[in-house]
Amino acid sequence: MLVDYRERGSAIPHALVAAGLDVRLTDLPVGDYVLGPGLAVERKGPHDLGASIRDGRIFDQAVRLQSAFPQAVLMVEGEPRGIAEDAWRGAVCRLVEDGFTVLHSLDAEDSAAWIVRLAKRARRVAPTVRSEGPRRAPRHPSAQAEVMLSVVPGISPTMARSLLAAYGSVAAIAAAAPAGLLRHPGIGPVRAARLAEALSGGYVDAVDREPEPGRPARAERPPRRWIVAGPDRSAEPESFDRRAVALRAVRSAGDGAQLIDGLTGEIIGVSSHPDALGPW
Repeated sequence: MLVDYRERGSAIPHALVAAGLDVRLTDLPVGDYVLGPGLAVERKGPHDLGASIRDGRIFDQAVRLQSAFPQAVLMVEGEPRGIAEDAWRGAVCRLVEDGFTVLHSLDAEDSAAWIVRLAKRARRVAPTVRSEGPRRAPRHPSAQAEVMLSVVPGISPTMARSLLAAYGSVAAIAAAAPAGLLRHPGIGPVRAARLAEALSGGYVDAVDREPEPGRPARAERPPRRWIVAGPDRSAEPESFDRRAVALRAVRSAGDGAQLIDGLTGEIIGVSSHPDALGPW
């Protein structure tokens, strides 16, 4: 599991490690917790939710998260502070209408329990919903128009219906994009630009397309290992491919044992200072 650096001050990463998950601290471009290739969680604490709603940041984060992951979850933790109840409930309802999954947790411990459960379910290969056969395309032209718009990143079926009701047709939406769409509720510069590109952009043949337009290719990284060097420096260090296992080993190795990141050589902690080890 990938955890953003900004989450290291909360109690959640500690709880995830205690639950046996392999937690890797990193700099995530979007989201706070990546539970798998298709699932990410954005956590909003009592103060952060109000601030992100007031400056509109939460809606931009939602669009970017939905664009990067098929399943995006907003975790609202505790009781939001510094913002009127009607304001934050309205903002959350808007996110739900745009296809964002919202979960409410009581505190950091409850958030960790939700994330552990989501992570375990994300490991399942087979879908939990039975398929009744091949999915049929809708027959009604209006339903077809809704489907065409809803495949654009950031445009949920609800938003597609709202746009079609306001403009009347896909052609009218294409003619209005991008500047004219900014007056529509819920459409900002990012969504307007994506609609304009999808509806009016020039066609590029499949053989000429970039695999990830606008996203740099990831370089291959060597496998990460976690090294436990015991108090006796003449002894051979132990190597583990899971950090959670390495943490348990270093804590039972005696005072002076070190946990070392085999990829960077950084000493994560020493067993004589349990607070220094933390979850990392």
